[in-house]
Amino acid sequence: MALGNVFIKDVDGNLPGNSYAGNEKVTGLLFDVSLQPDLFTTGYGKNNEGKVALNDVIYITNRKQSIKDYGIIERITVNEENEKNENFLHGIPAYHIREFFRTSGNIDGNGKLYIMFADCSENWDAVEIMQRASGGTVNQMGIWTEQPLWKINGAAEKYNLNLVKGLNDKAVALAEQNQPLSIVLYANPSNTGARSEEGNKIDLNKIPSCICEASRVSVIFGQAQNEIVSLMQKRNVNHTPPGFLGAVMGSIAKANVHESIAWVKQFNLFNDDFQSIELGFGDINLDVSDEFISLNQYESLSPVLLDDLDDKGYIFPIKYSGRENGIYISKDQTCSSADFRTIARNRTINKSRRQVREALLPYVNSPLMVNPATGFLAASKITAFKTLIGDILNKMKTDQEISGYAVNIDPSQNVLVNDTLKIGYVIVPVGVAVKIYVEEGLSLTDK
Repeated sequence: MALGNVFIKDVDGNLPGNSYAGNEKVTGLLFDVSLQPDLFTTGYGKNNEGKVALNDVIYITNRKQSIKDYGIIERITVNEENEKNENFLHGIPAYHIREFFRTSGNIDGNGKLYIMFADCSENWDAVEIMQRASGGTVNQMGIWTEQPLWKINGAAEKYNLNLVKGLNDKAVALAEQNQPLSIVLYANPSNTGARSEEGNKIDLNKIPSCICEASRVSVIFGQAQNEIVSLMQKRNVNHTPPGFLGAVMGSIAKANVHESIAWVKQFNLFNDDFQSIELGFGDINLDVSDEFISLNQYESLSPVLLDDLDDKGYIFPIKYSGRENGIYISKDQTCSSADFRTIARNRTINKSRRQVREALLPYVNSPLMVNPATGFLAASKITAFKTLIGDILNKMKTDQEISGYAVNIDPSQNVLVNDTLKIGYVIVPVGVAVKIYVEEGLSLTDK
């Protein structure tokens, strides 16, 4: 017989489309270094192995700690011959850590960030290792990997989506262990897995949809267009775009669980080093000047193409015309079209399930009074459990994290027979103004 516990699972209610201090800010950054086999055996990584090594899970609360205690230094200017000796993975991890703290509130402020470097070429067990190391508290995890996001599928066919389903399966398994989290995937979008001239070219029209009912995973691409990011990409032998994962994860950590990270008023990524946007891929073969042939600058992308990428489920940095000094996140969508189609909805349900479970755990193996006339659960117990869960959900409603809720306990449960108490609750999520339509015109009067 299985040990007693509280078991909670998500149920998709098929909502129509178009329509206490917690740990919800605890974040993880997983760097898959499977395509950097000598990262910790030569150069800076070898010299720094006393501070951080492959498969270590480290916990930091500020950016300076990552530098001082773990040697994850920010990029310095060196010639190409000294790159590996002076820079740790070309400065990419430090860049994302800096961006995380910057967009979460203050570049030199405090936060809760777990970091791991692992070889994820065979599996994504590192996700589970990180979550367990955190005590199950990581609520959102960003994954940076040089494994290809897409793989070629015949010369005339759309690319095949890579990695997403495997990561979603891992997240589902963790949720079943009462350690739910949202995963944001930044995989290499600049080639289709082949180290060849053709493999380094991405046809934007062949990009597949990433919507595959993987509601616990979101896919991002795009990056700041500046000299530092360009040099990090160029110095990397794989020419992988650094991306903007740190900025996205910082925005998620800053957001309340019900808030979309695409909220224009609240989440502006613009700063001195993030004033322009590029996809970071297109044709990463080098021209005669040793420059990438095309990284698809944002201004070169048509609105139709951007809408298409959005419809396919991807998240990327955007600008709004007429709004100066603004870099924003396109959406907060997941790889799903169902109830849990946004990161905010996942974070909201995850917060409720964590807190409800915490409240119910003390009652595992507790006595349950029954009505002696029927043998069914006593009305007083039904009221007590409804109040217990209702207090949690009502607090979320008061904080405007949910619009409403309902708790249901079947009064005809025969707990004397099966020693099992079944409780159900639903929450009504907060809506999001993704599109705002306005009609305007001229008139002879104001009537």
